[in-house]
Amino acid sequence: MTIKNNGIVTEVCGISSLYQLTEIKEQLVEPCLLMIYTDISTVLGDDDAQKAAVRDLLANAPFMSAVASDDEINSEISSAADLVLKASEAAEYTEKLFKDKTKKQVSEITACFTAARKASAEEVLTIESRAFYRLMADKNGGNSNE
Repeated sequence: MTIKNNGIVTEVCGISSLYQLTEIKEQLVEPCLLMIYTDISTVLGDDDAQKAAVRDLLANAPFMSAVASDDEINSEISSAADLVLKASEAAEYTEKLFKDKTKKQVSEITACFTAARKASAEEVLTIESRAFYRLMADKNGGNSNE
């Protein structure tokens, strides 16, 4: 297994079971997006307890998770992650998603996406609105009314 982190995206390659993520979570360095490259033999976990631990990790993570593979991804893995991408398109997707954005902007986007996992639509809109005003305040030198 290899782990690469560029500050915004952490990529994990060569993983045979997503349960391995629970064993290395300190090495993930809280990215905005965890990109997990899998293949046809990758599993969620070996038993129900491992599978539940992976689902819990990804459902409560302060970052988005994406599974990327050019092989078919089994439904257990795809349902545990926030996004499912073709591996051949993953780099282009992340480039478009985060292009020309500051770390703070990416963090605000991430907070909105992760809130959408469990929050109501109204709560997500409130979070998005607050994020927008925080970013505008930064842009306007601390005053969001201009």
